[in-house]
Amino acid sequence: MNSQKKSLKTCCGGDIPDKQVTTIHKGKKLYFCDTACLNLFDKNPERFLSSTHFRLDFENLEDA
Repeated sequence: MNSQKKSLKTCCGGDIPDKQVTTIHKGKKLYFCDTACLNLFDKNPERFLSSTHFRLDFENLEDA
């Protein structure tokens, strides 16, 4: 296991909270600031990823 920490960010560009809220989408691991953001994502993933709330490059996210 790799013990080095990557500089990961939540979907909105913030720091990862101590209690991680994550999901896997199209082979990528997504981190959320809280369950409310995860619930928004779950309702319509493609809309969430194309919104201004999502501030990361999906293709460069960590593989699941």
